[in-house]
Amino acid sequence: MKALITGVAGQDGTLLSQMLLADGFEVVGLVKPGHDSAILRSYAPAATVQFCDLGNPVELENLILELQPDQIFNFGGISSLAEAAAFPDVTQRVNVGAVQAILSATRQLALRGRQLRFVQAASGTVFEGTESSPQNEFTPRCPVTPYAIGKAQTLELINAAREEGLFATAAILYNHESPLRGEVFVTRRITQAVARIAAGRQEYLELGNLDVSRDWGWAPDYVRAMRLMLDADAPHDYVLGTGQSHELTEFIALAFLAAGISDWHSLVRSNDDLRRHTDPTLLRGDSSRAYAELGWRHTKSFEEIVNSMVEYDQLLLDDPRALWHET
Repeated sequence: MKALITGVAGQDGTLLSQMLLADGFEVVGLVKPGHDSAILRSYAPAATVQFCDLGNPVELENLILELQPDQIFNFGGISSLAEAAAFPDVTQRVNVGAVQAILSATRQLALRGRQLRFVQAASGTVFEGTESSPQNEFTPRCPVTPYAIGKAQTLELINAAREEGLFATAAILYNHESPLRGEVFVTRRITQAVARIAAGRQEYLELGNLDVSRDWGWAPDYVRAMRLMLDADAPHDYVLGTGQSHELTEFIALAFLAAGISDWHSLVRSNDDLRRHTDPTLLRGDSSRAYAELGWRHTKSFEEIVNSMVEYDQLLLDDPRALWHET
């Protein structure tokens, strides 16, 4: 079995590569030209890495036709909300155009008698303007930002492909974390800063919005769920979340506590320049369908997730080459 993973060098791609390789898959991962894939090579050295610009649909489509994978996991694209807002046209071309190219290649392979299975990493932000919480697969989508609008469009493409008979499915993902979370994300910025503060290497943690809440889950669980989606008898979209929201200050407090600091308020500063003025509220994923149809379950609590991230960032201070292993 051969799996193709776009955005393979990120958190989800690295975790998935490890799992698939352990199960005997051949893994081919796509990264943006010039992108550093050192983390992937450390954790999944047997994966084959190829450069591909997801903003070039012809290049992507031809590569899929050449590789003829059994499964495709599309994790690539622009994931920064700020970048998506600043460059909406590029975001549309990359995040939506790549899905169109993947589906076009899937159709062509189907005509040749090769049936591949495809999962698209969508986002709970497609519900960012809704007043209904928690959200499930039947909640009306209400995207506001360019990033969310693009993700909502990919859901329509996936649905149309299913009606054609293709095995295409979308994971509507809520925030999911692990020690491999990218350093540009607020959760990882927090745990890295807390580790340094506890070690006396940093004075304080500077953040933008503190009055936000998120539905945070354990990333390995979400990657396993997407594998279950492709192993199912029929393709469906699934909301993947915990159904619980936590305030950012809860995350901060638990992170400091994991580092042995209970009085943390004087160590955190809010910077208006870092604020996002489009932060959604009440985004909580109702994963009842995934629980019932896939047998999916969460394996770590919110506190355990935060603890694992802080512990790893503390370990990295002593040994920058240390690798993290799920326990």
